[in-house]
Amino acid sequence: MTELHAGLELFRDQLRDAVARDLTRRPRRRAVRGLIPVAGMAGAAALVLTLRGGAPAPIAEGAIMRHVAAALSAPPASILHERALVTSGSTTAPYELWVESSAPYAYRVLKWGHEGTGAGGDSSDFAAALRSMVQSGQARVDGLTTYAGVPAFKLSITGSSTRFLNGTAYVSRDDYHPLEIDTTDGGGERIVFQAYEYLPATPANLQLLK
Repeated sequence: MTELHAGLELFRDQLRDAVARDLTRRPRRRAVRGLIPVAGMAGAAALVLTLRGGAPAPIAEGAIMRHVAAALSAPPASILHERALVTSGSTTAPYELWVESSAPYAYRVLKWGHEGTGAGGDSSDFAAALRSMVQSGQARVDGLTTYAGVPAFKLSITGSSTRFLNGTAYVSRDDYHPLEIDTTDGGGERIVFQAYEYLPATPANLQLLK
């Protein structure tokens, strides 16, 4: 059995969810012929379905977390670009990171008024820390919400050994990219993402790492 690339798996499940939403808008018929069976419909859409009698359907937490982990995993030959505003106490400062997805994992980071470059990845990569917590099972789906008009999943995160993540995170229900992370340790931080994207590792984009 072969495994789909994480990005293809995400696209496949999003397509299935779109089909499911379309079907719920159509009037019911007694018999429908020629339908193509779709397996594994218990994706993110399961959060909004109800069972007969009005009982809520179980949250498909595993599927959601797989999508979050896949969306936070950079594809080959790419450069992750994050831009956010970080608030600690009464101080808010811009944060920006570029890091390549393959060796030597060169990066350039701007935080708290300082700029740094290096290799081996940057330890302040908030999205990478969130992905690690999702993969370790230390993040759980807390429910559906809307964040600044964007349909989102609310995640609760506990057990992190760093101060970056214990608290709450919001990820988009559309592409599973991070929207905000609110931490509780060390006085707390609020990380509001303004951009989260993967750039092709072209010669021009590689200059962003320098």
